[in-house]
Amino acid sequence: MTQYYQNNPHYQNNPQLTQQYAQSWDQGTYNQIPEDQARQQYQHFVQNAPPQAIEQVHQQYYNQMPPQQRTNFLQGLVNALTQQGYDPRQAGIQTTDPNRMSPQDAARLTAYAQQQQPDILHQLFGPGGPLGSTGAKLAVAGLAALAAKHFLGGSGIDFGGGGGNFGGGSSSGSTSRGSTIAGSNNANNGGDSIL
Repeated sequence: MTQYYQNNPHYQNNPQLTQQYAQSWDQGTYNQIPEDQARQQYQHFVQNAPPQAIEQVHQQYYNQMPPQQRTNFLQGLVNALTQQGYDPRQAGIQTTDPNRMSPQDAARLTAYAQQQQPDILHQLFGPGGPLGSTGAKLAVAGLAALAAKHFLGGSGIDFGGGGGNFGGGSSSGSTSRGSTIAGSNNANNGGDSIL
């Protein structure tokens, strides 16, 4: 899995941007990342990262996401999968009820959705999509920032594999970002909550 990060020109050719995104995650200021940049960074991540990396980044994000907002997102994802003929239970989750889904199952479902229908997250989060609200834009920025943090190795998650360990950092900065998530977003002009 580390090979995705080691050999990824997107991250390697943009070290300042990657560092800026990772710092914005640490500081809880990812709401200031311009929407188009965040979408591009997130889209690149979900289209190119291994499924385990996608799952781990989303799980970490879902762990700090307010439960009602996570439920709203997951309902949209379950509906989209079902409408496109996929059975969400095939993701190996404990329940398809978004109200009872754990962050681990939510991440597993997200990774499954990305594997089955590579463009599904873009369709959901993108302009005109069912989750294309200003709050979803903030979620995309948060996920893009967290993916950059994983690249730089400060996520506390071991991405395993041969040439290095990008998970060697500490996750001691476990400050809740709930107020940032629901807070103002300069890029969205609305300050809506995440979903």
